[in-house]
Amino acid sequence: MSRLLIVADMEGITGIDRYEQCVRDTDDYREGVQLLCAEINVIAEAARSRGAQSISVIDWHGGGGNIDPQLLDDDISVVPEDLSTGYDLAMLVGFHPMAGDDQGFISHTMRQGLAVAVGGQQIGELSLLAWWLGEHGIPIGLISGDRAATAEADRFFPETPCHTVKRAESWGRATCIPTEQSYEALRARVSRMMEQTGRWQTYRPVLPVPFQLKLRDPNPLPGLIPWLRDGENGWLEGEVEHARDLIDLIDVVSGLINLQQRNNFIAALKDEPEAAPAMERLRTRQIEEAIQTGHWNP
Repeated sequence: MSRLLIVADMEGITGIDRYEQCVRDTDDYREGVQLLCAEINVIAEAARSRGAQSISVIDWHGGGGNIDPQLLDDDISVVPEDLSTGYDLAMLVGFHPMAGDDQGFISHTMRQGLAVAVGGQQIGELSLLAWWLGEHGIPIGLISGDRAATAEADRFFPETPCHTVKRAESWGRATCIPTEQSYEALRARVSRMMEQTGRWQTYRPVLPVPFQLKLRDPNPLPGLIPWLRDGENGWLEGEVEHARDLIDLIDVVSGLINLQQRNNFIAALKDEPEAAPAMERLRTRQIEEAIQTGHWNP
């Protein structure tokens, strides 16, 4: 019997083939939520059939709040980002590749316009999560996402099996494997994974973690963080004690970037006579700009 943790992102979920399905307050977002929850249910069904004692889910996409508990099977718990309760096994589900991967669907690392490196090697969210789980002794049994994400997983974590659900046509568009075909293959992979405990791999980082961050767009605010220093070629660098510390630091940097963007948004509204239509036009423009500038080589 095992306690299974699913860490679920959204971009690499079966059936999500356009950027707008991953963006709150768009017409397509609800469909993306339904597909996210459906894939979690498929995994849970297969895991239960092979003896999973409990199934918990961390909603990793965009700070959480995407999973609709009413669309999940009754025995699936949406849990906070806390690994101290202990899990026997984790799956990384629905992931995208790192920033700079021009073969990937919605490639980015934590947020658009930010790149992350550790020890001089660029990494993505898969590595950050694998190390965070590894520090708590939690192995990874399966990774799923688009073709570029699973190729990234094969490079960094070759011992862990992957499930590919789509390939990118552009940064914001993808061609997916037919839904039921993907689900059938996913059920088989999860069932096999649950039985092959000897293949579960734990990935522990070398501590402390030397890191580098790079922003695509100039922003003075992250440079105010006292433990970040200027490195070469526009990178900011530093060192943290644990992988989770780096994830939290990236969240802080993202918040500072969001603050700058919000200030720009408010300034743009001053030129509009009516706020509601202006906000809608600006939001639409932001989505268009995200798609146009998604590919970025740090």
